[in-house]
Parts: sequence; structure tokens; C-alpha cells
Amino acid sequence: MKHVFLCFVLLFLGSTTAVRGETLSELQQRAESGDSDAQYDLAMRYWEGKKGAPKDDSKAFYWAKKAAEQGNAYAQSWVGYFYENAYGTARDFGEAAYWYRRSADQGNRFSQNNLGECYYYGRGVERSYEKAVLWYKKAADQEFPSACYNLGWCYENGEGVASNRSLAISYYRKAAASGNEDARQRLSKLGLSADGSSTTSASTASTSSSSSGSHVDPSTLANAQSGIDVSQYVLGQQYFDDGNYEQAVYWWRQAAKQGYGKASLKLGDCYHDGVGVDRNVTTAAHWYTEAAEQGEREACFKLGTCYETGVGVIKDYQIAVKYYDKGGYLTASALCSRKWLQQYRSGFDYAAATAGELRSRANNGDALAQCHLGLLLYADEKTTEAKEWFKKCAANTRANNLSKTIAKKYVDQIEEADEEAAEMFELFFGF
Repeated sequence: MKHVFLCFVLLFLGSTTAVRGETLSELQQRAESGDSDAQYDLAMRYWEGKKGAPKDDSKAFYWAKKAAEQGNAYAQSWVGYFYENAYGTARDFGEAAYWYRRSADQGNRFSQNNLGECYYYGRGVERSYEKAVLWYKKAADQEFPSACYNLGWCYENGEGVASNRSLAISYYRKAAASGNEDARQRLSKLGLSADGSSTTSASTASTSSSSSGSHVDPSTLANAQSGIDVSQYVLGQQYFDDGNYEQAVYWWRQAAKQGYGKASLKLGDCYHDGVGVDRNVTTAAHWYTEAAEQGEREACFKLGTCYETGVGVIKDYQIAVKYYDKGGYLTASALCSRKWLQQYRSGFDYAAATAGELRSRANNGDALAQCHLGLLLYADEKTTEAKEWFKKCAANTRANNLSKTIAKKYVDQIEEADEEAAEMFELFFGF
């Protein structure tokens, strides 16, 4: 699914209560007196960096939240957006979903669509395709193009609703008529145009389950059609080997819907590389997530890379580290932890520093340098020396909480690995 983040049209969302020619100081006085419309207008000035206000995300967030707390639906939608994307505040998907809901409950179609996105991807709420569809529908009923596209996707793929190709096409056309390019591309892929005409005589070829290629085994096809997940996965591979990539995607999707992790991983690869489907890195990340949660190690690495680089998801080093650890990719985790440590710092770039530069600072009691040096040595498989620097960081009274947490984690990890190695040595050599 193409994840369409909230793209606010500033003029459309702009308050109509602003006093013509009002100066920044005059607007601020009204905002400080508790006028929620003025607070919202002031937030938008700081967000845009216009009308006498400097560009300041922190102040934009501050005043938007003031207005949101008084029930301003537009401000609530913005606060959700700020929390989701870490503008002016720390990223918090739970808070984002909370504010989207408050705004959505007032009928704001932007927030209804974005709350649907939260449920679709499980951001800040428990994943639920059914609830995603509910909120997409509310926004689509208000002619919001992105919601129409999202709802079409759900109907096409049977996510949260029974699969219904006719309804999917109807919503895609509704979105396309409002200028949604994703919907136009999807209709084209289905062999249709936005105006209802057909562009190919084989518009349903990508979901046909009866065609076969030279590598397709009839018994595997029969088992796949009867709903056996492993057969659906194997059939997808047979179609892939035969060069019928769209059929491969179709069968891998059927297996993935049943929780077959290897199929989810294959789908992620197809969307990432644009094989058999339009390239869509957001949907790739979604399927990598499914596969990772089903225990596929390779998916953990690929998803970690997505979060580390911000491809298909919002960049988040902490989540990247989580998935690298889950898959057992310890070197990748250590190197990404360095970026995580550096994320909220200015000045000296510890993450880019050499071992020599870090050692010099570490010897002078710099706790952050001690942790970075430990991570660099650990990634270079020099675990004994790395452990000593991690211990120094953990004991350093000037170390921040994150540095200490990471240092202690690696001390425990190294000691556990040493114990396992000793047990294996004793098992094989008897002493």
C-alpha cells in the first residue's frame, strides 16, 4: 500500500479569524490571552516562517498544542502531524494517534485519513485493518482523495474488508478524479483508465490463478488454490522462476495474508525493487515488518536498514537497532547505535569520529566518547577492549541515560557470549 502521509495545504487549513494586517506581536498578545484561533494562527506563522515570524518548529508545536488543548480540530490535526514526524517535539506515535483521534472525532477528514494510517501500520495503536478501513471510509465520504485511494487499496487486497474489485476501482476512480496520481497509476496497472475505459484486454491477468508456466507444478497449483500457505509460497516461487512476476506477487500475497513469513519477505523484496508491482518502499517496509515479526532474520536486517536510512518509514535509529538485534545482526546494531547516540547532539560529531579521536576524548573522561569507542571496537570484533570502555561509560557519572543504557547492554551481551564460549569449550574439551 502506498502510505500517504498527511500533506497539509496550508492555505486550505489556514484560520479565517486572523485580523488583516495584524503584526506578530499583536497576534501573540491575543494568543497569550487564550484565544485559540490566534494560537493556531501563530503556530502556522512559525511553521511557515512568514508574516514577521521566523521559521521555528518548536514554537509552531507549542502554540498548536495550546490551541489543540482548547478543542481546535485543525490544531489537533497539526499536533498529531508534529508528533508523528518529530517537528518541534520528540517523535511519539502514541501522541500522534491520540491527537488525530481528537481531531477526527470532530469530523476533520485529514485526521480521519491519518488515523486510518495509524491503524493500518500499527503506529501508536494496535494494528487493525478493520479500524483503518473505518477511518478511511469516514474521510473518503468527505471526498478526501488520499483516503479514497487507501480505501480502494483495502478493497483490492481484502485488507480489513472482503476483497471487492469493483469497489476498489470505484474508489480509485474517485481519487483519480481529484488528481491523486497514485490512483491513476493503480488504475493503469489494472488495465483501466480513470474515466472507466479499458486499456488492455487482460486487466485481470495479475490476479488470475489458472494460468501456468513451464515451472508450475499442477499439484502445487491445486494445493495453493485450496488455501495451503506453503503451496502458495512455493507456487509464487515457481511463477517467479518462470518470469511471471505478477503471478508470483499474487500467490506470495495469499500466503502472506495467512502469516507465512517467507512470503511476506518476498513481497517486501518485490515492492522494494519494483518487480511484479509498482515500486513502493513504504509497502516494502510494511511487508518486511510482517516478516520480521514472524521471525524471518533477513527481514529484520532489511527492516532495520529501512529505519536506519528512512526508506519507506520515518527514520528512527532506536527502532533500527531493535530489529538488528532481533535478527542477530550485532555489528549493524552497534554501528547504528552510534547514530542513535549522536542524533540529538550538536557540536562534535562522535558518530563520524575515528577510533583515535574517540580514544583521546575517552581517556579524558568523555562518557559519550567511551561509549562510541566501545561500539566501534565491538563492531571490529575487539570485544575485550570494547567491554572495558563500556564499563567505564556505565560507571561515568557524566554519562547520559542513553549512553549508560547502551553501555550496560553491551557489557551484558559480551559477558553472555563469553560464558557461552566457555561452556562450549568445556563441552568439547572437558576442562
